Amino acid sequence: MRSQRCLYCDKPITRYSLYHLFIEEDELCPDCRNRMKLKIRKFRTEGLECLSLYEYDSLFRTLLLQYKECYDEALKDVFLYRIDILIRLKYPGYHILYVPSSDRKRSKRGFDHLRLIFGPLGFKEVKGLKMKGELIQEGKSLNERKKMIGNYFYEGPFVRKVLIVDDISTTGSSLLAVKKAMEGHCDRIRALVLSKVF
Repeated sequence: MRSQRCLYCDKPITRYSLYHLFIEEDELCPDCRNRMKLKIRKFRTEGLECLSLYEYDSLFRTLLLQYKECYDEALKDVFLYRIDILIRLKYPGYHILYVPSSDRKRSKRGFDHLRLIFGPLGFKEVKGLKMKGELIQEGKSLNERKKMIGNYFYEGPFVRKVLIVDDISTTGSSLLAVKKAMEGHCDRIRALVLSKVF
């Protein structure tokens, strides 16, 4: 029997079976995992087909905030727990493209939060997407966020199928900005986010 503590509520998690001892590696206790509402939904942002995975509720917000802004790198595995295979099956042959964070944010955080979450999926990565300027979206209005749309450009090889990934979609500006930069450099573009603010 092995015991560890839930990364959210800090209650002990006890593993009783051999399966849970050697295979099951959830970092959340069963109560917190059940509260994290997996709600897979399709949505479109100006023609871009997107998929969101989780309900944007207080538990999800807290986990993401703790991971990104409190630099709690240990939380990286909680977001794709038991749905990684589903994503691989839905997007065969796709190359993954991470919506870039600003250099300032990445430097402060000390890690690339999207790469740590989605990297274990094993998708080949699209490289060559660059930012023209350091635009921060936090606290910006809808019109200010739309300025992001022309902020990326791509200098890389042609890629047949591209999957843009991000943590949250609010207005969809970041996804559209990356899509615009990739147009003409790929045949098909889809997007996947952890959660969408509907």
